[in-house]
Amino acid sequence: MTTASLTRFSRLVLVLLLCLALPACTSSPQKAADPAGAAKGTEILWDRYGIPHIFAPDHASLFHAYGYAQMEAHAELLVRLYAQARGRGAEFYGDQYLDADRWVRTNGIPALAEQWASGQSTEFAPLIESFARGLNAWADEHGAELSEAARAVLPLTPEDVYAHGLRTIHFDWVISPRRLQTRLERYDPAVSGSNEWAIAPSRSASGHALLMSNSHLQWGDIHTYFEVQLSAPGVTSYGAVWVGFPVLRQCFTEFVGWTQTTNNPSQSDLYRLVEKDGGYVLDGKVRPFDTTTEVIKVRQADGTLRDEPLTIRRSVHGPVIAERRGPIAVRVAALDRPRMFEQFWRMGLAKNFAEWEQAMRMQQLPLFNTAYADRDGRIAYIYNATLPVHAEGDYAFWQGVVPGDRSDLISSEIHPYDALPKAIDPPTGWVQNSNDMPWTSVYPMVLDHAKFPSGMAAPQGITQRAQRGIRILSTAPAKMSFEDIKRGKLDTRVETADQFVDDIVSAARAMGTARAKRAADVLAGWDRLSEAESDGMLLFYKFMTAAGQGFSGIGGFRVPTDDRRPLETPRGFKDPAKAMALLDKVAGEVEQEYGSLRVKWGDVMRFRRGNADLPGNGAPSFLGAIRTINVGPFADGKTQAVSGDTFYAVIEYSTPQRGEALLGYGNWSKPGSKHVDDQLPLLSRKEMRPIWRTPTEIDANVESRKVF
Repeated sequence: MTTASLTRFSRLVLVLLLCLALPACTSSPQKAADPAGAAKGTEILWDRYGIPHIFAPDHASLFHAYGYAQMEAHAELLVRLYAQARGRGAEFYGDQYLDADRWVRTNGIPALAEQWASGQSTEFAPLIESFARGLNAWADEHGAELSEAARAVLPLTPEDVYAHGLRTIHFDWVISPRRLQTRLERYDPAVSGSNEWAIAPSRSASGHALLMSNSHLQWGDIHTYFEVQLSAPGVTSYGAVWVGFPVLRQCFTEFVGWTQTTNNPSQSDLYRLVEKDGGYVLDGKVRPFDTTTEVIKVRQADGTLRDEPLTIRRSVHGPVIAERRGPIAVRVAALDRPRMFEQFWRMGLAKNFAEWEQAMRMQQLPLFNTAYADRDGRIAYIYNATLPVHAEGDYAFWQGVVPGDRSDLISSEIHPYDALPKAIDPPTGWVQNSNDMPWTSVYPMVLDHAKFPSGMAAPQGITQRAQRGIRILSTAPAKMSFEDIKRGKLDTRVETADQFVDDIVSAARAMGTARAKRAADVLAGWDRLSEAESDGMLLFYKFMTAAGQGFSGIGGFRVPTDDRRPLETPRGFKDPAKAMALLDKVAGEVEQEYGSLRVKWGDVMRFRRGNADLPGNGAPSFLGAIRTINVGPFADGKTQAVSGDTFYAVIEYSTPQRGEALLGYGNWSKPGSKHVDDQLPLLSRKEMRPIWRTPTEIDANVESRKVF
């Protein structure tokens, strides 16, 4: 027997024996056997795409090795993110992080992290401590590879882990400076896109449930994903999560799987305070602000530090985070629910829907639409949220700024799990969500918004990607195969093209200028795909961008969007003359810049990372392609992907399980690593790679090993 075969055999025997012998195969997290680090027999196998496959004899060792692996791939990024979560990014990295530090300090994230650290269960707290030790173990071994700034941040602590989780989920996803500004200016929910589908055995060609996971996030910084396999007694997890997180967010185990999209629930309440006599009015009485002053240290170019004082005012609602015709205070839901990481962990330990749902009932995670599928053939959609129970007001009311002088508008109670919108094993045999409101996650609809509290979610809110997903799933074969779902995930057809191109062409030919007619000819011959070779995509993108959301720049839709008719609405222009004037203008700009109206999309839209510069495909979220790629500013006639498809996967709950995935921009951010951009060619070619989970598959593709 070869050394590799012996290692593989030993690993199998170790995991199987421990799974049979130890209590860790129950839903309770296992306590650490060796608090100092990973136990003997723990190993990380890095495959040729830089994905770590971690095998450990106990849960504490698994967390230790997982922390170690994250640092191997993302040390500089991870350490910087943790410094920012402390509210000390400017102290270590300079002035560019001052505003972020103000946000973190004003919202009290460091103090909340300490509260979270003390609020963990006795079973789970040691696992986060092991994760932090794994981070530091890598730094101890490889400190010379870190920048001077990163070394100054060390050591990393469990409180850093919790602070990073709070900053990412509660103070970026739930409320962030950008989302705050949007809400103060006008009601227009800022939504980061994602897609999720779950297919029941009744609609599956193989008779097994299928799950499609597809996250659309910024290609870098706090939203950077890390893909990993975690194996230990009772743990058979594969998936991805943001760098710095100790648990998986998109997770597929031997038994269950789930994925998530943003749902923008109304759970960060903004209150306009009435100032009086140096305090604020509540129920007719003046209360004093709780005022503190902190000092943020800012590193200068010469290495010296300057002090920036920060005065923080807090009311009973929460901290004052803006001034807009008076102080604006925020109250963020679920800050008193510190076991968010443990909920994710217990979801991954579940062996069936009942156990998984028990973990969901913890309600520690404040948001995200969640799609589920399992080996038993169950599927589900859950509008997961820790929604405050409000005495009055609908969704739009609570997405705005509400009076801060009434205590009856301050809520500490949340809606229980059983009250949330959900669809479990629906008769359609599938669920989908693309950041739409819960009502359209099954179509024809099975959820009626009128049966739920009006503040829970908007009565309408389908996205163009959800319309595309509904069209794909509604018109799919009665029995969908793995390849059908994969094809749907990689589909570049632009839903808004099907909604508007016929009207554009008809109007141009009836009343357009000669140039508008030439543009119409291009659009009429366009395949309505956002492939690299598609030659009408650029023209359509420019037109739709200039037209504005809801065609606000050209007078609006002739037939507005109706969630009850997702495949027929919206349609047309209220003001065809304005639409044609815009088409003429856009066509002129394209002709002037490119010398032609027929421009290949992949020549203009590029996939760039590391040393790669490749033809792109896919369309921005607002255009409604499941293959979502959002682009940055144009320069020299070209643009590049900045967000959109990040980690995506298709899983079939067969035995053995089948899966393919891609993390398009690569699994490492470490400068000089080939794994920074080695998956980008697959993204450009619209290919996915097999998920390697068995010892035989992994050993056949191992690039390096770390044995503890």
